[in-house]
Amino acid sequence: MNASRDRFQDHVLGFLWRQWSALGVAGQSHPVDCWMIDPEALLLATTSLGRDPRLFDEVLDWLNINGQFINLQRLQNLGQRFGELTVLRAMAAHLARRSVHSKWKTLLREKSPVADSRLLFPGVPVIGSPDELFARHGWLRGPVKLRQLSQPADPHRPTNFLIKLRALFGMQARAEVMAYLLAVESGHPGEMAERLAYFPRTLQTTLNDLARSGHLQSRREGQEKRFWLRRDDWRFLLTWTAGAGESAPEFPRWVDWASLFIALESVARFLNRSDLERASPAVQAIELRACLDTLAPAFLRENIHVPPGATGAAYVKAVLGDLLRILK
Repeated sequence: MNASRDRFQDHVLGFLWRQWSALGVAGQSHPVDCWMIDPEALLLATTSLGRDPRLFDEVLDWLNINGQFINLQRLQNLGQRFGELTVLRAMAAHLARRSVHSKWKTLLREKSPVADSRLLFPGVPVIGSPDELFARHGWLRGPVKLRQLSQPADPHRPTNFLIKLRALFGMQARAEVMAYLLAVESGHPGEMAERLAYFPRTLQTTLNDLARSGHLQSRREGQEKRFWLRRDDWRFLLTWTAGAGESAPEFPRWVDWASLFIALESVARFLNRSDLERASPAVQAIELRACLDTLAPAFLRENIHVPPGATGAAYVKAVLGDLLRILK
């Protein structure tokens, strides 16, 4: 279990670094990915899975520069499903000290319940006085010192397509709707509301408004009304070079990041259970199976392919192998 946990954590942390670096966090450069990053889902995942001192403070530094491109309503909607909200509120308290980020105060309306304070960075003791704002939310760490090396998200990278559209269409649901339809081709309000973390009425209103422009098409399919875009009308948004094997640049893929991060959180909790360290492989497999049973069926169907009849250590190895493959 210990070796699996360490390997899993290293891969998750490396993946988070790769995502944030693409958005402009100071760090190592990586090959350009062909998907679009979900900033809210990535931030929530970082509050629980990315509690490495260097990465965490670089993310806080990036938010200090780019925090206006985080959709706080959507962040709160997704935060009901995963992430560590008390950590998020501590980050919001730091950002809200600047007038340009005053909107982050909306995350502080609910006070974080503080029982016992915990180390924000596991295994990293606090030297000197702890940071006051994080301490108020139950987390102990040293004072925050931002390096101010983060950059604005590059609009000419496919990974940053959603932020590009937010700069163009504003911070309402329109950017997500456009990004989703350009990637997936069509959708109906109920499906899109669930996948994009908005209320169905919000999506219905946004889609109807966009349809009035004449650039969004719709049709009835039974009880549902589906909407779609003509991709060729929007190819001017593709301001990056074609990928390997492509004759022309393509719209980046939409990925259900929330389901992936929920799965990673669940498996991380499983791997960190001290009561399972000495348990038999059969018991570990049973507990991991119970953990996966709480996840979205569609995510499991598309991403977890355990060989038929796999049990015990073979089952655990297969599940972890599939998750690590996604992260690569």
